[in-house]
Amino acid sequence: MSERPKVDKEYIEQCSDGWIKKIENLYSLVKETLKNNNEVQCYTNQSVTMHEGLMIEHHVLPKQVPILDLFVRNQLKATFKPIGLWVVGANGRVDILTSQGAYILVDVGEDEITPHWKVFSPKNRKNSVPFDVAFIVKLVQ
Repeated sequence: MSERPKVDKEYIEQCSDGWIKKIENLYSLVKETLKNNNEVQCYTNQSVTMHEGLMIEHHVLPKQVPILDLFVRNQLKATFKPIGLWVVGANGRVDILTSQGAYILVDVGEDEITPHWKVFSPKNRKNSVPFDVAFIVKLVQ
């Protein structure tokens, strides 16, 4: 059985930095998937402040986490807004805001390093679908 990491300032710093990297990798996947669609523009001009309870408790300074906006023909189609790293039952949550409602994207991976993204739709919060190329393409249609 592996040892649990010591939850201290250094560990919280590593986790929060890892979360930002995971978000950046997620956005890279989205951008790579959509790169050949000339009607789609991807912007990360905005950010949300990450200052979760464990960060406050361990005196870790707030961090800026990028938000991804997807535009189709200059109209906002979807916004990926990171909600938090420390959520019950997952290794982080990102909301995908659309005109059809908010999708919930969670990392249900076995560890903090290798994400396994699943999506819960606005109409079905009980069953998830994979976050894959097909889902990304459908977001911008």
